[in-house]
Amino acid sequence: MSQTFTGIVQFANGSPAANVSVRLFDADVFSEDDDLTVEPGLSDDKGLFTVIYDEARDLDFADIFRPYLQFSYTYHGEPRNHKADVQPNQRDYRLPETPPIEFIPATHGFQYVNRYPGYWIPFSVPSIPDIPSVSNIYGLCGGMISTAMDFLLAGRTIPQRRRRPGRITPLHRYIHKRQVDSLTAGTQVVRFVRWMAMSDKAVHLRTAVELQKIRANLDKGIPTPIGMVYVSTRDTMQIWQNHQILACKYEELDEGRIRILVYDPNFPRRNDVFVESWPDKETGGVASVQRIGKKEKVTRGYFTMPYRPVVPPTILDDDTASDEKDKRDFG
Repeated sequence: MSQTFTGIVQFANGSPAANVSVRLFDADVFSEDDDLTVEPGLSDDKGLFTVIYDEARDLDFADIFRPYLQFSYTYHGEPRNHKADVQPNQRDYRLPETPPIEFIPATHGFQYVNRYPGYWIPFSVPSIPDIPSVSNIYGLCGGMISTAMDFLLAGRTIPQRRRRPGRITPLHRYIHKRQVDSLTAGTQVVRFVRWMAMSDKAVHLRTAVELQKIRANLDKGIPTPIGMVYVSTRDTMQIWQNHQILACKYEELDEGRIRILVYDPNFPRRNDVFVESWPDKETGGVASVQRIGKKEKVTRGYFTMPYRPVVPPTILDDDTASDEKDKRDFG
């Protein structure tokens, strides 16, 4: 006797996944899995699907009944399949991919400048007298771009505040955590140091490789965090003079030049911040410059950085929870 199974299929960020074909199988140990599907489901624009199946199609009576759903769909023109075990009372299922998204810096980025008083360690210190080169003004660029992406992927509006959040507030703590996440247990710090120690030729050659990765991601509608290498160890050991920004989309200009629109937390509410790259005939790699409106910032090169989405807690939607209530924490 036929039965129905109804559920919802979504992308990894919770967006509905439409036009996904769904079949129900029984997993077997010693033989091919049994397809119990009588009529496959097809998800609608809300991700809702219904599969008609018949358990009697299970021909291996000695096996324990272990049903799973198989989702078949197209992602960026490529056929994909994803399996998920059927669990009691579960009706929501997630695909591993995220849909193409558009990140508009002035709209989806934070509205305040990436500039925080104190030190970026998660507790307050009055000063570091033995290290005079360390400024008591710090940035959380990686945390800010990760948080902005988290909000966009979750389908929520980023807090529209134009003042920085207080140090002990939920928003600051969340951004700080995402800053730590962006450095992946320090591996990205090591990467910045290595690139700082490279010659310009080596940086340009590696940037050419990274640019291809960035373009491939942006062609798929995937905004990509990039690490900007501004300085060399020949001039300074101050690793914090480098930066993290978000590549949003690109366009091809004349003579092989590529212009990437970026969200730079140092320049909020702007859609005129770009990283421009072009072939460097002397090194065989790619030379670059960052443009902020009509101004330029010297850029040695850049590389892609990892990002894994996190759903922001709902308390971050309450702007009053991120006011600077405790001035003592800022010294």
